[in-house]
Amino acid sequence: MQAFELNDAIIAKTNAQNLTYTLGHNEFSGYTWDEFKRIHMSELFLNRAPKNVQRVHIKQPGYQLADSVDWVTAGAVTPVKNQGRCGSCWAFSTTGSVEGAMQIASGKLISLSEEDLVQCDHNGDNGCQGGLMDNAFEFIKTSGGIATEAAYPYTSGSGVTGTCSSAKAASKAVTVTGFTDVPKEDEDALKSAVAKQPVSVAIEADKSVFQLYKSGVLDSTSCGKQLDHGVLVVGYGTDSASGKDYWKVKNSWGATWGESGYLRMVRGKDQCGISQSASYPTGAKAVGPAPPSPSPSPTPPSPTPPAGKTHYGDPSVGCLSDEIEITIQGVTGDFCTPKCGFFKPCPSDVPTGVTAQPQCALQDSSSGSKYCALICSPSLPIVNQKAADDQCGTNASCKSVQTGVGLCTYDD
Repeated sequence: MQAFELNDAIIAKTNAQNLTYTLGHNEFSGYTWDEFKRIHMSELFLNRAPKNVQRVHIKQPGYQLADSVDWVTAGAVTPVKNQGRCGSCWAFSTTGSVEGAMQIASGKLISLSEEDLVQCDHNGDNGCQGGLMDNAFEFIKTSGGIATEAAYPYTSGSGVTGTCSSAKAASKAVTVTGFTDVPKEDEDALKSAVAKQPVSVAIEADKSVFQLYKSGVLDSTSCGKQLDHGVLVVGYGTDSASGKDYWKVKNSWGATWGESGYLRMVRGKDQCGISQSASYPTGAKAVGPAPPSPSPSPTPPSPTPPAGKTHYGDPSVGCLSDEIEITIQGVTGDFCTPKCGFFKPCPSDVPTGVTAQPQCALQDSSSGSKYCALICSPSLPIVNQKAADDQCGTNASCKSVQTGVGLCTYDD
């Protein structure tokens, strides 16, 4: 039996079950599973290495996120794109999250170049043969930015990775200062992240339910956690017809696939491994013009101490060996900090210029572990924001948390 007839039978059998999703014919109906996987998937996701810095996401007691978020309707998502016969899903997921972060930071929605990543990013990525979003975020940071789609159009849709054009790649438009990995297998943390911005995720998509998805909330046990496809979570909500909570996901297979290029996946079941490998860029901003030639100037001030000299530093430049990176639900930014307890007080060494007091003020509800924080406001509301920010030094600012205090975090 030909692939089309096999897929037609799968569609009919699935839709007859009156599930919360439907399958349908699309441009992939003529592919077998193996053909589909070979053309569109990336095995590199299976080899993602953990970052050196351990991360903990603190859930604030009583903190309520919005019931639904949709970054598409908010204007932070570019139109659906098409990767073609190239395994470049990782590049499309990367540009999507950077585009969203840039729009949220500046109000400007700029379509960025996947081809810049496919052809020029060799930071562990391999063009049409696959890559990782974290690698691509790091490449954008270290290479000075990424070009716009208009300046460096996508040409790898045939499945052939071309040669990097240094002239096109030089037209940098947007850069980032880093990225944050969402704690693995924590859909509450993923929800908190998506409430702030679109988030890159890896999923297992080499099954017929994904290949032939048409509409509704995908809730299936046929896909597992063998991650092979990069996509973008652009929102969440609850389906009015089925009552199922869902993730809204932007794919890169064109607007004729799924719900105009999007799909909804059931939330709370780690559907297709959606919470296994999620991350988002930090510090998105426009690339400024090249600085003019330097002129004679006074002796510069003393440089900022390198990472590893004090506790409570910026994770983007490194944490001490006894610290982890902390993010807090509903609070922007992050910071390095050690554990603490009754017999383990918080270290008193703080970064230069910081007058906020270290206190054992945070607790991870899942593990019970307690952590230090720099308290910049002993009570809320923060009456004088500038004075509170000044307590955090030059690179951090004072944020309100549900426990009734203000603490210092770094906004990358």
